[in-house]
Amino acid sequence: MEDFQHLGYSKEVLEFVAVCKEFCDFVETAPQMPRKEFVLRLQKFIPLIYLKGSLLPISESEGIGLTEDFVSEDDYNYLYGELHRMLGEYDEYLEVFDDNMQYSESPVVHSIAEKVCDIYQDLKNFISSFRCGMPEVIEEALWLLNNNFELYWGKACVGVLRAIHHVVFEVRSEEN
Repeated sequence: MEDFQHLGYSKEVLEFVAVCKEFCDFVETAPQMPRKEFVLRLQKFIPLIYLKGSLLPISESEGIGLTEDFVSEDDYNYLYGELHRMLGEYDEYLEVFDDNMQYSESPVVHSIAEKVCDIYQDLKNFISSFRCGMPEVIEEALWLLNNNFELYWGKACVGVLRAIHHVVFEVRSEEN
């Protein structure tokens, strides 16, 4: 009973888990949907994920090896390939906030499909660890998720939202 008082079962974490589950299901089924539907739904998911991620409580664990990666390289590569194919000419965008930009003489190009897969990978790994129900694993997974939010998937959300905003209105204008 006292396990439900654990940080991993806070309102913020449970809401985040629900959003993650929906997002992961969405990404896994995205290859079967039309491009327009995908980008319109992604336009709504990305800010929600970022918001819910920014509200997560800070975990004190520092990663002692209790979590594991559930998204294999093959799973990642399959999803990336399918999303890249679906997005076609809309997949790539210029990123000015990339740390490598200061060393580059040419524009830094990112991929919406790659960033979506990066976000998916961190969120899927988190909810897979969460499902085990062990407080120590959940706490470590939460620590890792918060760390990766700061360094990776939070930045990916911000960058890809700008690109998706552009694609949504490009796709709409093509239809008129």
